[in-house]
Order: sequence, then C-alpha cells, then structure tokens
Amino acid sequence: MLRALIIYALRRLRARKLTTILTILGVAIGVANIVALISVSETARAQALRLLNELGANTVFVTPYFELDEGLFENQSSTAAAFLPLSDYELIKDRPYVETSTPILALPAFVAHEDTRKFTTIIGTNEHMQKIRPYRIAEGAMFTAEDVAQAASVVVLGYDVAQRLFPEGGAVGTEIVLKGERFTVVGTFEEKGHIGFESFDNRVFMPLPSAQRIFDFPYIHVVAIRHPDGMDSDEVVAAAKADLAEAKGVKLEQQDEFQVFSMKELSRTMQGTFRIFAVVLLSVSSVALIVAGILIMTVMLMSVMEQTREIGVRRAVGARRRDILVQFLTETLLQVFGGQVLGFILGIGGVWIVCSRAEWPFFITAQTVFTAFFFSLLVGILFSLLPAYRAATLDPVDSLRYE
Repeated sequence: MLRALIIYALRRLRARKLTTILTILGVAIGVANIVALISVSETARAQALRLLNELGANTVFVTPYFELDEGLFENQSSTAAAFLPLSDYELIKDRPYVETSTPILALPAFVAHEDTRKFTTIIGTNEHMQKIRPYRIAEGAMFTAEDVAQAASVVVLGYDVAQRLFPEGGAVGTEIVLKGERFTVVGTFEEKGHIGFESFDNRVFMPLPSAQRIFDFPYIHVVAIRHPDGMDSDEVVAAAKADLAEAKGVKLEQQDEFQVFSMKELSRTMQGTFRIFAVVLLSVSSVALIVAGILIMTVMLMSVMEQTREIGVRRAVGARRRDILVQFLTETLLQVFGGQVLGFILGIGGVWIVCSRAEWPFFITAQTVFTAFFFSLLVGILFSLLPAYRAATLDPVDSLRYE
C-alpha cells in the first residue's frame, strides 16, 4: 500500500515538474539557512569561549567605561574616552589582589622587511604579557623588563607576521621597519588561530614605552590583571573599582571613566549575547521555510482542483476520506524530504566554506540538524493539511460533475 502511494505521488510530482522543483528549492533554502546560520553562530561561540578559557577564570580587565550589559550601539553612543591613562595601571599593579598585570595598547600599522609589507596590529605591553595571554615562543625569547624600562627598539612577531615577512624563517636577529624606525626581532610566537575573522597571529608585540613613543600616544587601552587562585573574581573586581574611584576622586556609582570586569562576567554576557543571536538567526532563517510552506499549500490547492474529478471517481469506487488525505500528505512529504536532502547539502557546504575561510574547526551539532529536520517537516505538514483536508472532504457527486 505504501509503495503504491509513493509511486502514485511521484507520478503526480513528475507531471508538474516546475512547481515540484520550486517547492523543493524553497524547503532546501530554509533548511540550508537554519543549518548554516546556526552552525556558524555555534562555531563562533565555541571559538570565543575557547579564548575565554585560555585566559582563565582569574583574569580581570580594566577598560574605558562601557555598560557590560548593554549592546554595541548603546555603548557607541557613550561620550566616554576610548583609552585609559597609564596611571591607572601604576595605581593597581602592586595591590594585594594582583598577582601579575600588564598594560595593553593596540594600534594598527604597517610593518616591513626589505620589499615585503604587512598591515598588522601593534601591541604595546610589558614582559608579563605571556602570563596573562598564553602565547608560546616559537623562536628567540620575549622582551625583558630592561627592554621595557629602556623603551628598547625590539619586537616579537606573531605567527602570521613572521610567516609573511620571513617565509624562509630566521626572523630572530633581523630588523623590521615600523613607522620609519628599525626594530630588532627578538622572538616569534607559535600559531594561535582565529576568533571570528580576527587573527591573533597578525600582531607585533613591543615594549609599551616604545609603542607610545612611535605613535606619540601616551595612553593605554586595557589593563589586564591576573589575581591569585584563592581569591574570588567578584571581590577583586569590587576592590579594583573602589581603588580606582578613590584615586580619581569620583563616586563609583556615577563615574564614567573606567570599567572593571572579570572573565566570569564577560563569559556570562557573551553566552547571553550568543543565545539571543541564535534565536534571531533561527527566526530569520525560518522565514524561508514559511515561504516554502505557503508555496506548498498553494501548489497543493492547485493540485486538488486539477484532481477534483479523479478524487470523485476514487470516492465513488470506495476510496475513504483517509485514503485521499494520505495521498496528498504523501506528495507533500516527498517534496519536503527532497528539500531537506538538498538543504543539508547546501547548508553543510556553506558552513564548510565559512569555516575554511575563517580557519575555524568545522563542526555541526546534532541539535542543529534535528532542529532543521523537524521544523521543516512540521512546516510542510502544517501547510499541506488544509489542501489535504479539502480534498478528503470533497463531495463525490459534486466532484464528478466538476468541469
């Protein structure tokens, strides 16, 4: 019986090839959207959390003021400065809750060696940077506290910069040109990878005073703190806020000069942001499936009109309403299944392309596959129920007289 239903449904679908192809494409686009968009979002979330885990739970940041629980556009409207005075770092670097700390200045620039140039991010910091951000040395060594104190013209190259400027290796001991000055390469870092489209290997590290000198920029962007393992991050955040507010002579509740937050807060905010992002992406991608559902309903209603006399004959020779209903649902399910197969191929291919371009690890969660499968199946069935019910409830006598 089932085999006969499928054969008959395939014959009917073949008779109207154009509408069948359009319906399958509509379902495929919806499924591909769900698979691709949600998978890319999940991959980006995993990469971001990997970065947070690398930094560790006992890391605290001091940054220019922004509202941690507000969105990007709300924070952009703030009039607060986008940098910190170096005195903020000097104030808290020796506090009891600070195990190690580093100031960070990040500015874009071109670096060059011989005829090769590369646009990169210059990171001005101190010798403790590796204790906060776990970069590992590939060749040479990190610059020293003496280099920082003397504002030495030395740099450590990120993996991508080293590969670009010195494809044959041997970067340590050579010189690069930055802002018209020559800097000696004292080390190179191992590959770190990407978070989103941001490369953590396309960076050049140098002593903070050297970066401030060549850019004529006496400020910093971030102070990164690592506190002892036995201390609670929330207590460290509260203590740092209180110390900074007292030193600046401002009320903590009303100040708009600095923000202090822990990795725990950042992780919580990021998780919430990605959840909202996933819901938005699912809603957007569902529009294509709903459109496909409307197309299914329209096509099936046309099919009912075309088969009205045939339905009357079948009812007259003993076919039950249930048989007619199952016939039309079978046609719908075959189109949905065809769209799902094509959609999974397109979606998985899209995710693979994005991951390859962004150099992310490729993966798709089972939850994403099940969501796309069941949601598309549900849409297909719901939008085909009306035409199928209409066909099943046609009066046999009226159907036989239908012209």
